[in-house]
Amino acid sequence: MNRPTRAQLSAAFAVLYVIWGSTYLGIRFAIESVPPFLMGGTRFLVAGAILFFVARWRGAAWPTLADWRTAFIVTSQMLLGAGLIVPAVVLVISSRAGENRRAAAGLPAECATSQPT
Repeated sequence: MNRPTRAQLSAAFAVLYVIWGSTYLGIRFAIESVPPFLMGGTRFLVAGAILFFVARWRGAAWPTLADWRTAFIVTSQMLLGAGLIVPAVVLVISSRAGENRRAAAGLPAECATSQPT
């Protein structure tokens, strides 16, 4: 097997960073209009369907009952790990919104009390 060139490795890392980074950007915009768990579930469903059809297109066998059971176990574990990213992003964004509201409300009061007499 041929070793990848430095340019191929750099391109692979660039693609990985852009795709991975766009996931979080997509989550940030999507949670403004779609409920978080619906958006997260749809995201995983679409990703799984794409992987399934690509595997079938490349000649993979139809999954057996044992394969589906294993996939269910792995998916359950992913729900506890990667699946909790969506509500965490919602929590962080709502926390920042609260901080911004408090800061905006406190700014006029701070300006009024810090003016020299």
